[in-house]
Amino acid sequence: MKLLRKAIKIAKKAHLGQFRKYGHFYVPYVQHPLRVMARVALRGGVNENVLAAAILHDVLEDSSIKYDGLLRRGIPRPVVRLVVELTNPSKGMKAPRATRKRIDREHLAKVSVQAKIIKLADRIDNVRESIDDGETPRDWLKTYLRESELLLEVLRGTDASLESELLAELRRGKKLCA
Repeated sequence: MKLLRKAIKIAKKAHLGQFRKYGHFYVPYVQHPLRVMARVALRGGVNENVLAAAILHDVLEDSSIKYDGLLRRGIPRPVVRLVVELTNPSKGMKAPRATRKRIDREHLAKVSVQAKIIKLADRIDNVRESIDDGETPRDWLKTYLRESELLLEVLRGTDASLESELLAELRRGKKLCA
């Protein structure tokens, strides 16, 4: 539990002042990684390292903290490796969105099962929040739902329950956009 407390503290600091892009402006962004961690924990069969990585999954991508910064803060290498697996390699590229998302999918197809489980939980939460906030532009939501379908293809065979949950959210989103 000490590791989880440390991961939460780092995530809270890293995401301080960050909020969702659309809607829920009063909800601190750090609630997203906490929900992702909770979903992974409910799945069962995961250790504290996986839960810590779930909490930290956006830190390298969305804050000034880097790989060495996590290590200096006492995060074990196996956790940092999982966070690296979850960090989009296309971050910062100037390529078209479709190209960047393809690069990210190709990367995620090769990551560990633990990283794929976290990614499924992450995408479920992102899709659900994008549908439920009521402010996400429909054109963007349609694009995100399609990208999520393509992502699900490379994550299949990881966890049937999480895959089904994501598929249900994608169907719900499509109905909303129809």
